[in-house]
Amino acid sequence: MTARHVIALVLVWAGVGIELVCCLGVLVLRDTLDRLHCAGAVGYGLLLVAVGVVVQESFSLIGDKALAMAALMLLAGPVLAHVTARTVRIRRRGRWELGADEDVEVEQP
Repeated sequence: MTARHVIALVLVWAGVGIELVCCLGVLVLRDTLDRLHCAGAVGYGLLLVAVGVVVQESFSLIGDKALAMAALMLLAGPVLAHVTARTVRIRRRGRWELGADEDVEVEQP
C-alpha cells in the first residue's frame, strides 16, 4: 500500500461516514425542516469521496467526473433544501407574500 492509496482510502471512508451520519439523521429526526439540515450536509461527504477519487486516479476522466458531480451537489443541495423548506412553510401557513393592504408587525427589543 502506498501513501497515495492510504490517503484516498481515508478520504473515501470519511465521506462515507458523513453520508451515513446524514442518512441516520434523516431517519431519526421527526420534522421535515429538521431533516433538511441533515440532507443539506450530504454534499460535503460527496466532496470528500470525490477528492479521494482524484487522489487515487489523478485528474483523469474519472477524477474530473467525480469533482463535477461533487460541485453540482454542493451547488444544487442548498437550493433544493431552500425550495423544499419554502414549500413546507407555504403548505403549513399559507402564502408567504404580503398583500397591498397588509402591514408587517415589527417587535422592538
